[in-house]
Amino acid sequence: MAATVLLPSSSNVSVKVHPVVLLSICDAYVRRKEHQDRVIGTLLGVVVDNVIEVKNCYVVPHNESSEQVMVDVIHHKTMFDLHQKVAPHESIVGWFATGSDLYNSDALIQDFYSKESTHPVHMVVDTTLKDNKFSVQAYTSRMLALGDKVLATEFVEIPCDTIFGDIERVGVDLMLTGLNDPSPESKKETANKSFSDEAETLAASMGRLADLVARASEYVDSVVSGRVSGEPAIGRYLADTLALVPHLARSDFERLFNESVQDAMMVTFLSDLLRAHVALAERLGTAALPIV
Repeated sequence: MAATVLLPSSSNVSVKVHPVVLLSICDAYVRRKEHQDRVIGTLLGVVVDNVIEVKNCYVVPHNESSEQVMVDVIHHKTMFDLHQKVAPHESIVGWFATGSDLYNSDALIQDFYSKESTHPVHMVVDTTLKDNKFSVQAYTSRMLALGDKVLATEFVEIPCDTIFGDIERVGVDLMLTGLNDPSPESKKETANKSFSDEAETLAASMGRLADLVARASEYVDSVVSGRVSGEPAIGRYLADTLALVPHLARSDFERLFNESVQDAMMVTFLSDLLRAHVALAERLGTAALPIV
């Protein structure tokens, strides 16, 4: 059962989206089934005061027509349970859809997600690049009623911005560099230059480290031989620095290194297995339950 998170319902609410969410949505749109107009999915994140921070998402298989919408509820709950094991602090904060406009069936999907969280947000990602612009819009909903009878659901747009962490900014800048220089030769040249710069930076760092170690060793030898007078502060600093270096036998180091590599390979294998399982489930279209 999905955990319920209380979202702010005031007019001051805003949405902050991480780039990985937008990239995942675009990737899902590119991989969508043939003749499928759009993809929808669940948004995960945290709520701080009146700010909804969207950190993750996953696609939910669906079929829709002008009269009804069918959502794979089992897939939705399974993916949420898996995400909870990795990031238990993230809750369902709403849902997303690709396209440039709202659909008539959005009210039905909004009603479904209202059972998963209070006041869920609906994020629309324009993958059609309307007016040569990649836009992201967020909405909250409210019921229009006459007396006790609900007439319709109104979507109200709220502010939506993209936020970057330091690591995310590096990745996005690298991708933008590739977009601005799309030729294969230029991409290869850019990649080679990047690797060359990294290698040069690593070589320079190792050179500086070797020089510092040589200077420290020369200073210790001079103090031991009596050529210079030693300073207690420098001696304590060198002793503390050496104490931080782990003393491992060659066999122990090789064992720890191999165990780390095996763990990384196991995680990669399980990730590929999960990805294949999800892709197979999407193709089979199993457990598609109607929500209306």
